[in-house]
Amino acid sequence: MAGKEVIKMPPTVHIRKEAFISLIFSVVDIFKRESFGFVLGYRPDKRRNYFLVTEFVPFANRNEKRYAEATWTRRTEKRFHRFKELISQLRLKYLGDFHSHPEFGGMICSPGLSDHDKAGMIKNGYDLEFIIGISSRRRGRAVWESMPDGSIRGSYDQFNIEVHVYRLVYQKEDKNPEPERLQIVAPEAIKTLNRMHLRQ
Repeated sequence: MAGKEVIKMPPTVHIRKEAFISLIFSVVDIFKRESFGFVLGYRPDKRRNYFLVTEFVPFANRNEKRYAEATWTRRTEKRFHRFKELISQLRLKYLGDFHSHPEFGGMICSPGLSDHDKAGMIKNGYDLEFIIGISSRRRGRAVWESMPDGSIRGSYDQFNIEVHVYRLVYQKEDKNPEPERLQIVAPEAIKTLNRMHLRQ
């Protein structure tokens, strides 16, 4: 009798409290410009089926046009490759990138993975892409909470913020991978951000 096929669940993405809060601040700080940075942490292994994100590292030196896709300067790209070489010698790994999708002229931009984002993931071969949607909030506050689609949403200061994370899934003999949204787990960060709400 053949054994049943074991269906492996997608990994979740756990984020340390300090890292999540630093991510929120880095996105709010430059609001209308697209933020960008690196994601550091640990990959899933035999003992745990989750990524553990320990650091979000903002990276500012790029050829950037307001409200447009940003590209690296040559100097930044060289520094990035040296940075990856340095990280490769440590247990801590480079897991991917994060960037924001800020509102444009009052229009709220989708926090989905664009074709440009997907092409970058394929080209660079990294694990995760974090996309942070940020838009103006006219009144009131929204509590921070985990959503059914895997994202975490809430408000900070005068902004609505939602954090999503994606990976690419390759089917057998398929050269065109499909994006998969993963579940973010950051309960301590959510508690801290909601406590901050009470003090405002």
